[in-house]
Amino acid sequence: MNNDELIKYASDAASRGDDLFALLTSESIPIDATSTEADLRRAFRRKALTAHPDKAGDAYDPLLYERLERARDVLIHAEARAAYDNGMRAILQKKATLDAMSARRRKLVEELHQREEAAKRQKVDEEKGKQAVAAEVEAMARKGRAKLEERRRLMREAEERERAAEAAEAAEKERQKKKEEDVKMGGTGAGSEQPPTADGVNVNGGGDDYDSKIAELERKLEEKRQRKAEKERKKADKKAGSGKDKDKDKDNQDKPPSTSNTTREEESKADENKAAQPPPPQPAPAPTKEPAAPATGEPAKPTAAGGGGFAATMARLKAAQAKRDEEWRKREEAEAAVAQAQSS
Repeated sequence: MNNDELIKYASDAASRGDDLFALLTSESIPIDATSTEADLRRAFRRKALTAHPDKAGDAYDPLLYERLERARDVLIHAEARAAYDNGMRAILQKKATLDAMSARRRKLVEELHQREEAAKRQKVDEEKGKQAVAAEVEAMARKGRAKLEERRRLMREAEERERAAEAAEAAEKERQKKKEEDVKMGGTGAGSEQPPTADGVNVNGGGDDYDSKIAELERKLEEKRQRKAEKERKKADKKAGSGKDKDKDKDNQDKPPSTSNTTREEESKADENKAAQPPPPQPAPAPTKEPAAPATGEPAKPTAAGGGGFAATMARLKAAQAKRDEEWRKREEAEAAVAQAQSS
């Protein structure tokens, strides 16, 4: 025990009227207020033999041994001894005062002291009761919190299972839908490759070679347009040249023969004027029409001639690529949702 606890124990012992000297006194070593520290220690050793576990055996009393130790500590400690002596003097003085009182007054004082002690005990009991109630309330609160947490955990698990089932169902529907679309487009399943178009480009193909195929198609179409334009230009030039020669021959046939230099010079000037005139405009070639889409529901194949055919082909290619990218994105999201649900 530390000093504060020892002093408090000494005060409580004095208030209870415990005679620590009598507790340590034995037949061979009497103890009183005038005994020295050595006498107190010797008396403790002698009295402890009756309560020590090694000496008393079955008669060992742990409570008595503890009281003997505390009595020794209080009596040999200066501050604790002073607190004990002061308390005992107050009790003795109060007892002497009561003895000097009349019997009636002494009875009233004793009843007052009894009521005070009863009030103290009641206060202590009430405090203990409050502590017990608070402990019971806390235990019930912990139990309620545990039940609530368990219920929340079960609800979370049920919600997670439901979400996992919904994700799996959505993924299965997406796979079925993809298979149906692939079958309609001529495929055999989710991983089937679509046949290439007439220009040699797979409209549903993905990957790094898609841009190169588009560029190759554009280059081929541009070369075809250039070759066709060159042919049309040559044909127009040739036709314009043949018409000019025919007109010249006709004019020569219609003219009368002339022997004068003036007539020949005029004819030469007329020929030069005709040659300087631009050729007559040629009719534009009829535009080629794209073949109509077949009645089977398949998309029309792109044509290789004209700017309109190229634009239509590019539009179909871009639409097919966008559709393919959207399908892949949906499939990846569904698979990720299924994987997350299974891992949780």
